[in-house]
Amino acid sequence: MFATFKMNLPEFSGSVAEDYYSKGIQIYKNYKKNIETSLDKYLSPNGELRATEIEKDWFPEFRANIFLSHSHKDERKAITLAGFLSDLGLATFIDSCVWGYADNLLKQIDNEYCVSKRKDDGSIDSYSYEKRNQSTAHVHMLLNGALMKMMDKTECLIFLDTPNSLKANDIPNGTTDSGWIYSELLMSKCLQRNSPVRKSMNFALNESFEHSALSVEYDADISHLILISKEDIINAAKASCHAGVEVLDQLYVLKKIYKGK
Repeated sequence: MFATFKMNLPEFSGSVAEDYYSKGIQIYKNYKKNIETSLDKYLSPNGELRATEIEKDWFPEFRANIFLSHSHKDERKAITLAGFLSDLGLATFIDSCVWGYADNLLKQIDNEYCVSKRKDDGSIDSYSYEKRNQSTAHVHMLLNGALMKMMDKTECLIFLDTPNSLKANDIPNGTTDSGWIYSELLMSKCLQRNSPVRKSMNFALNESFEHSALSVEYDADISHLILISKEDIINAAKASCHAGVEVLDQLYVLKKIYKGK
């Protein structure tokens, strides 16, 4: 990862919005895959589930330029934004596309390993509280690790700063009731910065950039995120001679992450 941005929800209307959403939903579907209906393939000879094999199938890695972090409530608009970015030649990873994987995987594991009582007809009556705690911890650990590796491989993060993702209060940066958003913001602050290597980039680093049911409230630190808008992206695209990563190059110049030599 190189750059981290925050962005208010961009507005798209009418047929333009529907067109971008259609493109974005296709990107979303391309991330989907046929999930195994049986956990048997992941069993080791000693009967334990192999976490690495599960991660490869359920949380596969994708090649993307942008990691899009957002609230589940903003999913449709996030998908629309991904469609807009695809028109600029930028591949976007929509983080919510893997959240469903976690729920599906957890349900399979719970049905297989955590049932404590069944009804007379064989259907599940209840689960073991202790076993459910353990299964949830394992699946969330797999998902968190997969998200971190995906974020590390993308060039930049765009966090959709909305009332659904952050709550405004007396804390400088705000708070969130989403553990996933808290985790992603923390990762984006702590992951090592890697400058992209491209022939088209003839810039010098601006040194100042580097210094910049149950409800749980997390302090959400967004002080390291640089504010951008849809217009910034459009202006960067206009300044670029080509689509794709050169749009990001111009965005870095526009936001003074890089400055010309």
